[in-house]
Amino acid sequence: MRKPIIFLLIGLAILVGIQDFFKKKAQAESVKPGPYVVLLSLDGFRWNYQEKASTPTLDSIAKFGVHALDLQPSFPSLSLPNQYTIATGLHPGNHSIISNSFYNVKLKEHYSKERNTNISNGEFYKGEPIWVTAEAQKVKTGSFSWLGSDAKIKGYRPTYWKSYNNNTPYTQRVDTIISWLQKPYKQRPKLITWSINEAYKTVNDIPMIDSVIGYFFNRANTLNIKDSINFIVVSSHGTTEIDTQKVVRLNNLINQNWIDTILGESPFLLVYPEKKCTDSILNSLKNTQGLNAWAKNDIPDKFLLKQNNRVPEIVILANSGWGVEYYHRNDKISKGVCGYDNSQTDMNGVFYAIGPSFRQNYNAGQLYNTDIYNLISNILEIKPAPNDGKMERIINTLKDAKKQSSANSLQ
Repeated sequence: MRKPIIFLLIGLAILVGIQDFFKKKAQAESVKPGPYVVLLSLDGFRWNYQEKASTPTLDSIAKFGVHALDLQPSFPSLSLPNQYTIATGLHPGNHSIISNSFYNVKLKEHYSKERNTNISNGEFYKGEPIWVTAEAQKVKTGSFSWLGSDAKIKGYRPTYWKSYNNNTPYTQRVDTIISWLQKPYKQRPKLITWSINEAYKTVNDIPMIDSVIGYFFNRANTLNIKDSINFIVVSSHGTTEIDTQKVVRLNNLINQNWIDTILGESPFLLVYPEKKCTDSILNSLKNTQGLNAWAKNDIPDKFLLKQNNRVPEIVILANSGWGVEYYHRNDKISKGVCGYDNSQTDMNGVFYAIGPSFRQNYNAGQLYNTDIYNLISNILEIKPAPNDGKMERIINTLKDAKKQSSANSLQ
């Protein structure tokens, strides 16, 4: 009788031991180290906006992490082209999101931010966004309202995603992101991209945006993996003020019958002429004060745009401080405008980063948005796809730059 009891007790002890083992293993896995990367994009947050209002959260990141003097966008300095540049490391001329709205000759379809047309159509997106690079290498990702993330690109979407242009309140976006980071280790995304669109309208909005970032940190500090999270804040571009009296009205200069359509908005317009009307349009706009009108092949090389087959026969770009409007379109020339030459200082955005991979209290000087793709690939230890970025321009933001640089050179 004694032996069965002994065996029963031994069996119970083993069962309890096994249960305790798996419980401890699950607890260990729940805090398994990352690194994790959370990337936030602010739409139109200019490089010096934090000087115009109280931004205690961004100031704290600068003190305990990395900040840049500014972040130069790619041309055109518009929201959609640059948010996708940040994701791919490619200039718009290479990833083919050449403006906030354009026509795809090959597909014979329009793409438009304003009308939400084809935003989720993967055929419009070239290049390889960072979540595709990660997912293809078995690294789970999540994305909340980041351009292209709800489209299937190269056969991939993020493991978790919410549509671009989502109207969900910003704090609810944070709550969703935190819920993704609370998932069991094997289901947890290592990379999360999210955006705050229309980030700046008035000076009063700046503290609100800062408070949303602060809310993220308050929530993130409750996580077991908080010490493994790298948090990066960038903006798609800056803005500049213009004189609303300095507006070129194209209807006073060119014949409407010469135009098939014009897409875009001041200061950057894509002109699709009627047949054999290209020269007439260009001649009429030649030497016009306040703007440049280029035939496709004459677009300045520095913009890295004219090689793209989605660029039409004529491109118009207003000079700094000027606006441009066209016929029957109810264009509203705003004082705060983007889309100008990306070398103009007011077009520059922000870069902040904090976490275990980054240096502390480090001013990185000027950075370039094409380099962020490589930076994240480096942190996550995934092999980047070919891109236009240069890791050597951003490597010094990392805590162990020499080690990271050596690892990067082996890829």
